[in-house]
Amino acid sequence: MHNNKALWGVLHFLAIISVFVSLLTGLRIAVLDHDYLLIFSHFLPQGELHSLHIFSACVFTLCALFYAYWRLLGQVYSLSKLKTRNFSIRYHLIVTYVLYVVTFLSCISGWLLFAENISFDKSLILFIHYASAIGFILYLALHAGAWLIELGLRIFNRLLSPLKQIKRSAALVIVVIITVPLFWIVMKATSSHVLVVNTINVDQYIQIDGIADESFWEQALPQTIFTHGGANFEDGATPITIKALQNGNELFMHVEWQDATESLRHLPLVKTDSGWRVQQNGFHHFAETKYYEDKLAIILSENCEFGAAGTAHLGPRPLKDKPKHWTGLGYHYSETDVVDLWHWKAVRTNHMRLMDDNYIGKPDIVREGARRYKAGYKTDARESGAYKMNWKWYSPNGVVPKRLPFNNEWLAPYQSDGNIQEAEIPWVLPWFDGEAYSSLKDNLPIGTVLPSILYTSNQFEGDRAHVRAYAQWQDGKWSLELFRKLNTGSDKDVALRDGLCLWVAAFDHAQIAHTRHVRPIKLRFKP
Repeated sequence: MHNNKALWGVLHFLAIISVFVSLLTGLRIAVLDHDYLLIFSHFLPQGELHSLHIFSACVFTLCALFYAYWRLLGQVYSLSKLKTRNFSIRYHLIVTYVLYVVTFLSCISGWLLFAENISFDKSLILFIHYASAIGFILYLALHAGAWLIELGLRIFNRLLSPLKQIKRSAALVIVVIITVPLFWIVMKATSSHVLVVNTINVDQYIQIDGIADESFWEQALPQTIFTHGGANFEDGATPITIKALQNGNELFMHVEWQDATESLRHLPLVKTDSGWRVQQNGFHHFAETKYYEDKLAIILSENCEFGAAGTAHLGPRPLKDKPKHWTGLGYHYSETDVVDLWHWKAVRTNHMRLMDDNYIGKPDIVREGARRYKAGYKTDARESGAYKMNWKWYSPNGVVPKRLPFNNEWLAPYQSDGNIQEAEIPWVLPWFDGEAYSSLKDNLPIGTVLPSILYTSNQFEGDRAHVRAYAQWQDGKWSLELFRKLNTGSDKDVALRDGLCLWVAAFDHAQIAHTRHVRPIKLRFKP
């Protein structure tokens, strides 16, 4: 009898703690998909929460499994007791069996989401997982609330009394307590996706043209990750397939992801009867989801923690002494290691045949006059080359362009009334194909559309240009090829080697609302 009470007490205590931690961290993570939850932001934790959420899920899952085993031994109430005339017992039995359903749905949906490389309707699984979280909140209100009404403050004595029996069944309790960290250690050690990197000869040539038609790519083993949470994708999700090769000097990657539209309009300028304006639907708050280019980001790190190497810090102010995040979602930063970040942009870098080589480091200082604080997200140094926005300063009420093309006919392709993002035009204005803006020379008609990106040169040079890349869109899919030296020698780049971890994120004409996955992808170099 004492063993039963002690086991029930430990399981009950661990379950209560893990449910509360899972709910609080899970609701903060859910803000990324449900921005209306921001109204509860003040009550939710902030910071790096993915690991804590998964750890609490492990604890709760083990509690549920132990409890299920205990139930099989006949140590819990049976359905036959529902026939009792005692309203209190019947009420709590019904609520408890509802909890069984909610627990089952929460655990199954949560671990399916954690799998990430299993093909299923992720939107449905996300809905079930979110609904089960609401179910837990209702259960806590119905279960704990009813006991509080019945027992008042005596409820705390009832909760703690079984724990007094722990000394009489120490071995049983120790088994439960030790199982939790052991499960966590094993789960973390085996939870990485694996991307096998085959070796090719150094003299074998791969053309970086976005078309993986060389025979070498047939040797590469693909790894597909089902990412979710991105704006504009169907159900917010897209599978991303990665292949990798290396020749002892460079690493090559081929990345494919589904995207129904080729989006190349990046905050274009349009002339109105009151002057030039930026076409935007959220850019003023750094959350554009309409007039923006497609993008892909790859994070690489020696640190294989969940949630982008532990750099994803959620909440409106995860850094207490720094500015509040403009959307309330959170910042990327790393307090310890430099995390490499490669950022392909369909307009700004694709015609340079580059990925923007950036990094995530320690939180930046606050600079007066800067519109946007980006915490640890920074660009590598460059010796020359850049793209600039084609306005002198930004205002939602109007802008003054920096440059206009020499010949107005140059703008003709951008004036199409059709699906102009599919047109074979670069949506950039080379600096030397235009002249400084002057209102006296601005004879363009009302309604004229003008690209917002200025190329001051064809490519970056220096650290920022280490990743060569090019992508092509066809039949609802982007195909990107890239390569980088295994070791660039830069302190802002991570050396590419066996065991390195990476994460991928796709953007469908969205500024920050990208897809995501939690588990790392670990490189395995094959001799």
